Amino acid sequence: MFARFSESNSGAFLWLALAVTVCYANALNAPFHFDDYQVIVDYPGVHSWAAWAEGLTHGIRPLLKFSYTFNWTLGTGVAGFHFVNLLIHLCNSCLVYSLAQKFVQQQWQHKELQHVPIFAALLFAVHPVHTEAITYICGRSASLMALFYLAGLLAYVSGRMEASRVKLYGLTPLFFILALGVKETAVTFPMALLLWEYGCRGKWQCALAPQWPSWLVLFAATLVFLYSDSYLSHMERSVQFHSLPENVSNQIRAFSYLMRQWALPLWLNIDPDLPLQNDLPNILQPLTFLLALLALMAACWQTRPWIGFSLAWLMLQLIPLHLFLPRIDIANDRQMLLAGWPLFLALCIELRLWSNERTTRLITMLLFAALATLTVLRNQDYASEILLLQDTAIKSPDKARVHNNLGYAYLLAGRNKEASNEFIRALQLDPGLFKARFNLDRLNDETLSK
Repeated sequence: MFARFSESNSGAFLWLALAVTVCYANALNAPFHFDDYQVIVDYPGVHSWAAWAEGLTHGIRPLLKFSYTFNWTLGTGVAGFHFVNLLIHLCNSCLVYSLAQKFVQQQWQHKELQHVPIFAALLFAVHPVHTEAITYICGRSASLMALFYLAGLLAYVSGRMEASRVKLYGLTPLFFILALGVKETAVTFPMALLLWEYGCRGKWQCALAPQWPSWLVLFAATLVFLYSDSYLSHMERSVQFHSLPENVSNQIRAFSYLMRQWALPLWLNIDPDLPLQNDLPNILQPLTFLLALLALMAACWQTRPWIGFSLAWLMLQLIPLHLFLPRIDIANDRQMLLAGWPLFLALCIELRLWSNERTTRLITMLLFAALATLTVLRNQDYASEILLLQDTAIKSPDKARVHNNLGYAYLLAGRNKEASNEFIRALQLDPGLFKARFNLDRLNDETLSK
């Protein structure tokens, strides 16, 4: 029944809608968290359309703020924000399904792989590593950018297969522009088009002609970023975080960490404790892992292009950009939403080629059940700030910022003794953390005044 029903696009959509609903129904009542207050709740720039329009001249990420303003002015509260995030994730899951279909159609084993697209999309839809991009409201920056990014890729692939000038020269660059309007990390899009061509046994030299509009958009976007005071100050702050050698070390460690989060999502963490490293011995293990994957990617391009493509896509999204534009936080789980989708495709193709269809379906459903269960359980952590930060403190016990944030959540809840303990712990870990010192002094002053 599943195989027959999933053969149609409407059947696949219903399965994906059911999967997203089951996994994220318990996320609809989750409150705002942390950065949500900074970019939405306490940020007047998204509280009216006039304020949003005014911010176009001096702000960044206008389309992301557009989506926040839409939700805020709609008046549906935090549940409305969550509902839009779920719709975005459902759309992304459908895009993964469509892209997987296009990829499989260009492989000589396509008859054996006819059910791989729905299997890959279902695993993508329920994987718990995506909860940070979906349940955490401001994680929308990753999911909404991925929506336009993947839509642009699908428009390009469809345009190439159908010889459609509208899709190639109209929709593809348009979606690229929209993705850039959400998050500037979408600049990797033209390189992703080349990867697709190479992964589908095409010649990238022939692909440059239909891709020229996207490269033109990239050139124009680079000029905007360089001559915009808002983006330029954002980039200048970014490059001050770490030196290039530190950045190389940190991104290698971040890559290894995020791969573990995808492969074994048992320690999902909104604030992972990844200390800065700048010497080779400390990154020897993740460097060896990265080099092994590079060797595997090179070995598989001709015989198993789906493996080569998935690894190349992963590295494109996670490593090069942040070598030159460092992140404040070395890694966040939300990065895997766009970076990891080809891994599901490669996994399901390999399962099908190594086993019969019945066994593939059974293994996929077992993986689906396990991942869906983990997602439901992870969403329970988002039920309150205290629950989420308590979980984070368990997983990052030596990170001062985590204890300060947990202390502040306790303070807001009137749990002053627990708040004091967390602020003290934060200062023990980092005596220079002025926010923890300020919060502790404030708490002590309030206690004395009573």
